Amino acid sequence: MMKSIFFGVVAIAVAIMSLSQDTAHAQEQTGTVEGDYKWDNIEDPCVTALHNQINEEFNAAITYLTMGAYFRQEKINLLGFSDFFFKAAAEEREHGIKLMEYALMRGKGPVDKNNFNLDYSFKVPADTDGEAGLRMALQKEEKVTKSIRGVIKVCEGGSNDYHLADYLTGEYLEEQHKGQRELAEKIATLHKMKKESPHLGEYLFDRTHI
Repeated sequence: MMKSIFFGVVAIAVAIMSLSQDTAHAQEQTGTVEGDYKWDNIEDPCVTALHNQINEEFNAAITYLTMGAYFRQEKINLLGFSDFFFKAAAEEREHGIKLMEYALMRGKGPVDKNNFNLDYSFKVPADTDGEAGLRMALQKEEKVTKSIRGVIKVCEGGSNDYHLADYLTGEYLEEQHKGQRELAEKIATLHKMKKESPHLGEYLFDRTHI
């Protein structure tokens, strides 16, 4: 399972870098053509912030893949938690791809090939239970939300790229806030279910509430 996840993530990274190189090559080939399309360019600080956010989304996906694999181990076997985190990983990956598509729409490369680095260092502590996993996920979502707000702040400066700021505010921030609320509710419910019998409460939550 872990090997499949690792190679899957590596494949994503290779595809992203290949797309970035192809885009740069295409821009080099067409950049001097007379009458070429005039891009409504994003200012450099905004582009950098956007590329950093793309990196952040894919790193979040790796974190959730790792957590999904952890809860799927035979000695833990909390399949509801595992499915929840695998789904979260897919959503983060989708977010990253959508931002890459946005960058391409605005005439920029999908990633900054000089600074795009996936972080494989995250490891789930051996004694992590379901509630601790959800709390880690909430912390990760809060970090991603803060990062998105940072991109908006940067892009509102200078010439004020209101289109990207509005896109991130309306589509990404709303989903982030809803996701954080959902996680907080799950944590509260699980905590109550564990009061009388922690292991049974966690098992029932895994099968019926996650």
